[in-house]
Amino acid sequence: MKHDEVEALRREVAKHEKGRGKRYPVELKARLVAYATRRRAAGARFATIGEELGLGYETVRQWCTDAERGSALAAAPTRVVPVEVVAEGRSAIAIVSPSGFRLEGLDMAEAVAALRALR
Repeated sequence: MKHDEVEALRREVAKHEKGRGKRYPVELKARLVAYATRRRAAGARFATIGEELGLGYETVRQWCTDAERGSALAAAPTRVVPVEVVAEGRSAIAIVSPSGFRLEGLDMAEAVAALRALR
């Protein structure tokens, strides 16, 4: 069974373009990491696992390390949730004096009045 699993994974890896920065599907990465994690637990080196799968040992090592740390690779893909942006009633106008005194949250009329009063 182990040999069949390795061959199936190796065929899947071979279908994808190789090279620095190339992306593998999340599902395939998860299967590869699960296999590599089991092999590491059995004492196999990353270089050996990489040869079995047709991947570089550094790729296997990094994926396994990321999975151990609970990165996005180990987690299920996230969903994008729509967000509604609501403007606040106050503007972002702020007045800062040379001595560091600061007035924030002013609207235009208040800022003009404050500047006139400070003259």
